[in-house]
Amino acid sequence: MSDVARAAGVSAATVSRALRGEPGVSEATRRYVTEVAKRMRYAIARDASSLAGGRRYAVAVLTADVGRGDLLAGAESALRQAGYDVLLYVLHDAEARARFFDDVPLGRRVDGVLALAVRLSEDERAALGGVGVPVVAVPEDDLRESLRLAVGHLIGLGHRDVALVLAEGVDESYDEVLVAEGLAVRPEWTVWSSPTVVGGEQVVDALLDGGRLPTAVVSSSGEVALGLFLRLRRDGREVPADVSIVSLEGPELARAVGLTAVEGAWRERGEHAAAELLGLLRGERVESGPPSAHLVVRNSTGPYIG
Repeated sequence: MSDVARAAGVSAATVSRALRGEPGVSEATRRYVTEVAKRMRYAIARDASSLAGGRRYAVAVLTADVGRGDLLAGAESALRQAGYDVLLYVLHDAEARARFFDDVPLGRRVDGVLALAVRLSEDERAALGGVGVPVVAVPEDDLRESLRLAVGHLIGLGHRDVALVLAEGVDESYDEVLVAEGLAVRPEWTVWSSPTVVGGEQVVDALLDGGRLPTAVVSSSGEVALGLFLRLRRDGREVPADVSIVSLEGPELARAVGLTAVEGAWRERGEHAAAELLGLLRGERVESGPPSAHLVVRNSTGPYIG
């Protein structure tokens, strides 16, 4: 530790506080000391520090949606960079969720909990509160803001016949957003699909049951949007000349083919949630809010040609 202190030009006590995430060190100094220690391949003796300060240097991460890879990656990277191990719990169905919250198998194993893309009930929040460590939650995304961005973009391009494709489990009331934006909602153009590429390909048949295709489609799922794109191209239709497509999320596959998407800056949200939790552990508060959704216009949307 003394070698790191000399190289960084700070005291050994500052190095100790910075590397252990303790209060009393500015964020700039903490980052600098961490970089110096990394270059010198210095590692904290965690067992000793845990015994001395009661820290476990581990965080439990709960999620119901491993599809939010950017969100998880952002949180995990920030936590590991701060010297914390990550214990991942995937609450993928009702049984797994009930089993976890009945037992809450965290005991004295973690310093904090991150709940990512999982909507916690009051009972579940109470169960986590009983663990006695800080809890930070990033709730499931409410798609209304994203849908308003997508619809506003399409209306600006002259589209009035807009279909809404919702992945399984998404609230059907989202079509109210289209009405609020001044669009007429046709029942046959509100379609549900499995959140897969194959599901998106099958959506084309469902839309054609209405007699004609809409001029634009908004999909709550990136995989479904990609399936729509591939099927339309395979059928000889042009995207966006015949049909414009907007995805309400931006997975890498959708980005690769140039789909216009509303992106929630999920990696940054994960990093922000981790920073908020680390701040609580240090007795500090993160003042900035999480990043908001934004529209990324690519090649799958274009003006309506009547």
